[in-house]
Amino acid sequence: MKTGSGTSSFVRPFAGAALIAVLAFMGVPAAAVAQGLVPQVSCYQRATDGGLDDSLATQLCRGARSSTPADCFVRAQDEGSLTQSQAVQLCQFAAPDEDPAGCYLQAREQTFTDPARVLQLCQPAVQNCPGYVE
Repeated sequence: MKTGSGTSSFVRPFAGAALIAVLAFMGVPAAAVAQGLVPQVSCYQRATDGGLDDSLATQLCRGARSSTPADCFVRAQDEGSLTQSQAVQLCQFAAPDEDPAGCYLQAREQTFTDPARVLQLCQPAVQNCPGYVE
């Protein structure tokens, strides 16, 4: 018998079921869970494939519920004149029903506003967890 593995064969099936339950509770679509696709990982892979370094890709995709932040980043980099850090700032927390890159590109085309203000205008809202409850 192999020693030191840390997880018995009895516990492993329960750990997998617990992970699926947690992902479902977090709002990850059932189809994605069934296929083994975790949105943060697909986001990270898309972002690094799009030229983003590991550290910024991790920041961009932390808490992502889809690959939308990475798609936004790639579009902002391809069509805009943003640095990688600015594109991460613009696209982090983007939800599938939002288009921060489109907002940025349209605002820059139609106005002469300072790029930092356009970033503030077009950033998606940060989705916060409920606060501490006693």
